Amino acid sequence: MNKTIHTMSSHSTFLSCCHIILLLLASLICAAKPALAKKVYSPNVEQGELELEYQGDVTVDGNPQKNGTSRHQFELSYGVTDRWHSAVYGIFTDMPKRKFRYSAFKWENIYQLFEPGTHWLDTGLYLEYLVPAASQNTTQSLEFKLLLEKHAGSWLHTLNLEVAKQFGTSLRDTTFGYAWRSKWQMVRTFNPGFEAYGTIGPLRRFSPIDQQSHLVGPVLYGNLTDSLKYEVGYLFGLTHGSVDGNVKFNLELAF
Repeated sequence: MNKTIHTMSSHSTFLSCCHIILLLLASLICAAKPALAKKVYSPNVEQGELELEYQGDVTVDGNPQKNGTSRHQFELSYGVTDRWHSAVYGIFTDMPKRKFRYSAFKWENIYQLFEPGTHWLDTGLYLEYLVPAASQNTTQSLEFKLLLEKHAGSWLHTLNLEVAKQFGTSLRDTTFGYAWRSKWQMVRTFNPGFEAYGTIGPLRRFSPIDQQSHLVGPVLYGNLTDSLKYEVGYLFGLTHGSVDGNVKFNLELAF
């Protein structure tokens, strides 16, 4: 009897959280730009962990106005509780014929919904508030992500579903995107995998496929030391609306 009650309670909690997710999605669509960094976020949080992270990517493209454009994000993050992770970023850009300069401030939060392994999918919520520099001549924005993760043997699969909206734009201009990672967990120092990123376009009507941005390519993950992690990869553009390629490199130091 107690086991049945516990099962029913767990099922009820799971359904309630699903309802929360749907409500948050709806509220952000009514009130929430795809992520700047090439990073896929896990829903799982580690309490008390302080991290410094650098995220960078460089565009490779036949268009000289795009080729060599780089973005650099410097992050300070902390696991506030066993469910809540919060981070602040300084974002810088370096574009052809323009100097390296500050472009935005970002505050992100991840909330882990369940203990890892409790349900078929590990699930979390991500909320980001971005404040661009005055020189960017653009408005602030909100971004919401549904974070999903699943272990399958030696593989770890992670999916981020994104909706984003700049302040001052209409509901019809809310955009949708995704990020995917599949990682083969071999040894701590070397884990091959691949990532994919896409921007589909406004929710009111997705952009034609040749105008959408889709990138996919191999990525290597691992630990250089017990506290220093790395990611490095190359993403290939799949559509006319994508850049030809993108080199990504992330370093993360945990304390």
